[in-house]
Amino acid sequence: VPIISHFVISCSTCNDVDHEQPFDSVVELSLSSISVLSYLCLTHYVRKYGLRKFLFLDKLCQESEKVRDDYTIQLQKSLKILCIFVLPCFAVDTAYKIWWYTTGGDKIPYYGNMFLSHTISCILEQCSWLYRSSIFFLACVLYRVSCYLQILRLEDFALVFQVKTDVASVLSEHLRIRKTLRIISHRFRAFLLCMMLFITASQLASLLVTTRSDSKVNIYTAGEVAVILVSTSFL
Repeated sequence: VPIISHFVISCSTCNDVDHEQPFDSVVELSLSSISVLSYLCLTHYVRKYGLRKFLFLDKLCQESEKVRDDYTIQLQKSLKILCIFVLPCFAVDTAYKIWWYTTGGDKIPYYGNMFLSHTISCILEQCSWLYRSSIFFLACVLYRVSCYLQILRLEDFALVFQVKTDVASVLSEHLRIRKTLRIISHRFRAFLLCMMLFITASQLASLLVTTRSDSKVNIYTAGEVAVILVSTSFL
């Protein structure tokens, strides 16, 4: 869908610069690259560890009731957090696409009925945008949930440390938390490093193409670039 959108559905015959989409290649490459990386990492982790082990649900029985309850609440909040990040950006991008198709008219390539063709194209583009963005934010949210479990365990460990006087049991719990933190760091290290490189490269490319002397930058031509930069900056 992004390839067809970029090379086929373009407004090259439009007289106004607002419909030319000069920065569309940067937008599509940035969003597609981080979504592909997120998808590959998530599928690798789930296939290798399984979803329960990946989210440390198999070890949750060893934790206190407070940790289990709070972690369950965080898992339930994950979908809300995902929607908070994705839906506002999706609404803004959808509003821009609707404007672009409705005002572009017959200057935008279409097949058969213009209104039906533009409607289908707009829906496919936005479904593609929503899927790619959701994959990226899902990976970030799962990383946050995994780290939050360790915060809960550290808080519970601090309470236990104040009560227990047995040095062996305290050190054993400390080593268990430290081991889990090392596992999280190892699992997400490559993902975070690659993601930071991709995002930095996309932001640098956006800066270069928008600050050229012949670039015509306004809310219509660079609006999608701003949405991508804002959404990826949440990482």
